[in-house]
Amino acid sequence: MNQNKKLIIIIPAYEPDFHLPELIDKLNNYFNDFKMIVVNDGSKSHDDIFNEVKEKANVTLLTHEENRGKGEALKTAFRYIKELNIDSIIITADSDGQHKPEDIKKVYNFYLKHEDTLVLGSRKFENEVPKRSSFGNDVSRILLRIFENKHLNDTQTGLRAFSSNLLDFLLNVKGSRFEYEMNMLAEAVRENINIYEIAIETIYIDENKASHFRPVRDFSRISACLIKYGLPSLIACIIDFIAFTIFMLIFKDSTIFEANLFSALAGFISIFSATLINVTSIFYGNKNILKRRARGLRFFITCFILVILNMCLLSVFKLFMENYIIIRIITNLILLILLMISNYFILKKSVLYEE
Repeated sequence: MNQNKKLIIIIPAYEPDFHLPELIDKLNNYFNDFKMIVVNDGSKSHDDIFNEVKEKANVTLLTHEENRGKGEALKTAFRYIKELNIDSIIITADSDGQHKPEDIKKVYNFYLKHEDTLVLGSRKFENEVPKRSSFGNDVSRILLRIFENKHLNDTQTGLRAFSSNLLDFLLNVKGSRFEYEMNMLAEAVRENINIYEIAIETIYIDENKASHFRPVRDFSRISACLIKYGLPSLIACIIDFIAFTIFMLIFKDSTIFEANLFSALAGFISIFSATLINVTSIFYGNKNILKRRARGLRFFITCFILVILNMCLLSVFKLFMENYIIIRIITNLILLILLMISNYFILKKSVLYEE
C-alpha cells in the first residue's frame, strides 16, 4: 500500500546557509520519484541560497514575505500538499545540517513498516550537547510525562514522518513557532496516534549557533503549551476545595466523621467536574480520555484513590490542626504533587528503535 504513496520532504528554512543546498543534493541521490518542499520563512538575506535551491531537481519553493515561525512554515507546506491532493508519506527535516540524509532515509524506511503512525527521528544525547539544547529537551520531556503520561526521548526533533491522512489534524494544532512541534506531540498523544522513535545521529554544528531557537522566549512558549494541559486537574482541585469549604461553612463544628463525609462529597463533585471538562474538551480537557476502556478505567481509579487519600490525610492532619479548610489546602497540594510524581515515574518507557 505504501508503494503507491508519494514521498514528500518538507524543509522549513529561515536564514539558511550552504547546508541547505547540500542537503537537497544528497537527498536527490538517496531518493527517486519524490518531491521536496522548501519554505522560505521570511528570510531577509541569503537570496543566493534560495535562488540556487529553486533550480534544483524535485524542489518546490514556497515563500513567506515576513518571518512567521517554524510552525507556520510547516502549515504552509501542509496546505500546499492538501491542494495537491496526493496520497503521500510526509517527512519534515531541518535545513541546518542536523539531519543527515542517511537518517532521513532511515526514518522513511522505518515508517514503511509502521504505517499511519507518527515516527520521530530521535537523538540519543550521549555525547557533549549544547546546554540550551539539552536543557530545553529535558524539561519538555518531563512536562510531557507529567501532563500527558507519555515518555519520549527527544521531544524537540524536527525529523518526523507521517501520512498525509494526518494533515487536517496537523493544521488544527495550535502554535506558529517552535512550540508547534511540541503541541503536535501532545495532541497526537491525546488523539491516540501511535508514536514511534528511531535513533538518529546527534549532530550539533558549531555548538548549534546556526539555530534560530531563542532560549528564553521559545522555551517559555514550549513550556506553556504543556503546562496548559494540566489545567483540568488544577481546576478540578480548585472545585474540590470550594465544595469542601462550602460544606464546612454551612455545617460548622463538624465531627471528623462528618468532615470525611464532606471530603468524599467534594471529591465526587470534582470527579464529575473533571469528567465534564474532559468530555467537553474545555480548558484543554482531553476528550479522548474515556474513549479507550483501559485509559478511562485508569482515570476513574486514579480519581477514587485521590478521594480516599484525601480523607485519610484529613484524619491525620486533624490530629495536629483544628482548621479543616487549611488542612484541605495542604492535603490538596500534597495530592497534586504525588499525582505529578506518579505520572513521572509510573510510566512505560518508550522504545528507541535502533534499526
